[in-house]
Amino acid sequence: MWHPVVRAQTDTVEVERERLVRPQQIIVPAAMITMGAVAVGNHRLCEMKYDVRDAMQRGRGSHRKANVETWLTLSAQVGVIALGPRCKHSFVDRLMVKATSYALLYTTMPVVRRCVREPRPDGHSNHSFPSFKTANAFMVAEQTRIERGWAWGMGMYTFATGIGVLQMYNDRCYVNDVVAGAGMGILATHAAYWLLPAERRWFGLDKRKRKAGSEAAIVLLPTYEPVSRTVGLAFTAQL
Repeated sequence: MWHPVVRAQTDTVEVERERLVRPQQIIVPAAMITMGAVAVGNHRLCEMKYDVRDAMQRGRGSHRKANVETWLTLSAQVGVIALGPRCKHSFVDRLMVKATSYALLYTTMPVVRRCVREPRPDGHSNHSFPSFKTANAFMVAEQTRIERGWAWGMGMYTFATGIGVLQMYNDRCYVNDVVAGAGMGILATHAAYWLLPAERRWFGLDKRKRKAGSEAAIVLLPTYEPVSRTVGLAFTAQL
């Protein structure tokens, strides 16, 4: 027999299990960030990133730069929200994850850029490492994968990879800047989900959820006593 209290407890356990820190959530983005950072000063890797940059510029030739990464990422988010399937978490949870992810990127990446001071390929500034626009795109892709499944996630990852290629095509970043930015975007998303339970407690959302759960866990049971011909109604609720 299906019971709403048991169902609610099972759902809570499954959600909490999803939020546990798993090694692959750290290893993959950390490896990407490390590889990108090593390429800043390693002679052999520097030659490789310069070769990739030269190939990109030969492919671009005399064509104008297409600085549309930000608008493309925003359009992709709107499209996924409008057309994508139902998300795993509520709108408030997703909003907190998004805000936390952006907060982590905006606080860590400027510090890293000022410390590394890698010149951009076009010489415009010394803020090439890591690529912020690529980090933003991969942050969106990872959140889409978590919330809407691998099918939509891989589509967004393909799109995010295109954003990284555009950064190199426009001569704004080297390949190692793009790889490191992708790793930081993925890691920021996972960190936001790790912090989500604490944020829910800080804002009192868990109390509201428990209160709503107790209201939903009401069982009504009509009764009839044939001897006294009495009709009654019994109910139980999880407080």
